[in-house]
Amino acid sequence: MDKIKDQANLVSQLVFSTETGDIYKKALTRTWDILRETGLLLWLVICLTFVGGEWFYRKSVKLGRDTRAWYEGLKTKDTATTNGQTMQSTGQALLNSVQSSTAYLLTQARKQLGLKEPEPTSTPPATSVSYSAPAAKPPVAPPPSSPTAPVPPPEIASVSDTDRSA
Repeated sequence: MDKIKDQANLVSQLVFSTETGDIYKKALTRTWDILRETGLLLWLVICLTFVGGEWFYRKSVKLGRDTRAWYEGLKTKDTATTNGQTMQSTGQALLNSVQSSTAYLLTQARKQLGLKEPEPTSTPPATSVSYSAPAAKPPVAPPPSSPTAPVPPPEIASVSDTDRSA
């Protein structure tokens, strides 16, 4: 029984000593610092990924526009179709909405990373792109007809019937 009391006193002295409180306080403070700095690091990596994606998007769009300009220069016809104009206006509306919605997020991410705003690049107006129609369309098959009543097969005369009538 004395052994248990001695051990209980030793444990209580360790747990309730001022050193133990200081050690746990330092451990919790250090853990909080680690978690806070790790969160900040993750946030900066997310911002960097977002800004890098925007950079890749700009380069891709520029490459696409340059390629389109090169391809359009190879064409000899400059006729536009209604379908091409509709697709172009829809694509332009989608592009404008995506650009306006990400502009704020990109600005905030750059501020978080301490980066300056990039210089605006000059882009050709998107409304001046023309689309030429394909040269020839393949013929379209008529729609299938509705089913009709079954037709009986033709009667075939036997060889012996043909000889009799001759």
